[in-house]
Amino acid sequence: MTLAGTSALAELEAHAAGPATGDPYPILARLRAESPVVWSEPMQAWLVTSWAEVTRGFKDADAFGPLASGSGSSAIYGRTILHMTGDEHRRKAAIVARRIRNRRELRGTLRERIGALVEELGADLPAAPGVADIRAGLTTPLPLTVIAELMTMHEAVNFPQWYHDLAAASISNVSRDPAVHDRGVQAREEIDAWLDPAIAGKRAEPGDDLLSDLCTVEYEGQRLADAEIKSNTAFFLAAGIETTDRALVNLLGGLIRHPEQWDRLRADPALVPSAVAEVLRWKAPVQGSVRQARVDTDLGGVAVAAGDKLILLLGAANRDPAVFPDPDTFDVGRFADNADPQFTPVGPLRAFGGGEHTCSGSLLAKLEMELAVEHLLSRYRRLSFAGDPPADAGFMLRSAPSLQLQLHP
Repeated sequence: MTLAGTSALAELEAHAAGPATGDPYPILARLRAESPVVWSEPMQAWLVTSWAEVTRGFKDADAFGPLASGSGSSAIYGRTILHMTGDEHRRKAAIVARRIRNRRELRGTLRERIGALVEELGADLPAAPGVADIRAGLTTPLPLTVIAELMTMHEAVNFPQWYHDLAAASISNVSRDPAVHDRGVQAREEIDAWLDPAIAGKRAEPGDDLLSDLCTVEYEGQRLADAEIKSNTAFFLAAGIETTDRALVNLLGGLIRHPEQWDRLRADPALVPSAVAEVLRWKAPVQGSVRQARVDTDLGGVAVAAGDKLILLLGAANRDPAVFPDPDTFDVGRFADNADPQFTPVGPLRAFGGGEHTCSGSLLAKLEMELAVEHLLSRYRRLSFAGDPPADAGFMLRSAPSLQLQLHP
């Protein structure tokens, strides 16, 4: 395997090996220009940075697919819809995503409940000028409560720790730290133990909730086995909470660093969906997705062997100037005319993956973020950092670790 783009590659490897607090985007831009597909020895993977090759990594199902069972995130979750392909994926994803991609539900019951939850959380934010830990008060509890209620897991006392440990082990653990992995496995085992009686209860008396769907819904003659219910439930916790939390943190941070964009949203709240899509392009909370070559193939002029691992760097693809003009600029009006397609497989945005493995929860995340931002816009003239601006951190999962804000009604 030939090392190309060595300087930018070495910088990116050093960035990934540490706390990853520096700005990765200039490094990613150089690597994309020098060698859009390059082997990283420390990560034991091909790093893919161009939009075209990242998109092919998702959409060319003959050449690329999920990691083999027992490796990567499947070593934590077991076999989820993320690890299925073809007809099996289509059938079982229809069960898993039935509620959270149902536009009638999203426009009705879910919008109503999430809107009420935003109001409840917002009631604890300062009504007069004051300081708030917006991550503790809004961006974390909002998706946490939404997923907990959808899964009827709000009485599980370890719920917050479970999702944190799962996300750290399955997404962030590029260095393959065994302690981080073990905490993820322990969280999964505790979730399984909690689910055993819950699954039996939902089958006996189904409710109007997502866990009941997983336990009882049949699609084209297929149901989920108990192991699949457990694996997909665990996957939801990490995928549905940590990512939305961090995306909101990135959006609010971007609006504070670019106050003219906040003013644009206050003047025209119809731009909020575009702003949500834009921050997912500009500062995607999930910076990479791991795939595997299914056959010997060529990717970006590089020979990739069957079984090789690829890290599709979404943050780099979403700033590829071949697709997104002026890619380093945060522009809340960028998707003013086409925000909705960015949350589906047809849009160019790569924050949610692509192809058959486009994130099932993208529309739910969009709704949560829109309602949260609309609430803040309606209450506050301006937001600012309380103290020094926080540094973003993380290679695969990236945001500021905390967000102390000064709120100005």
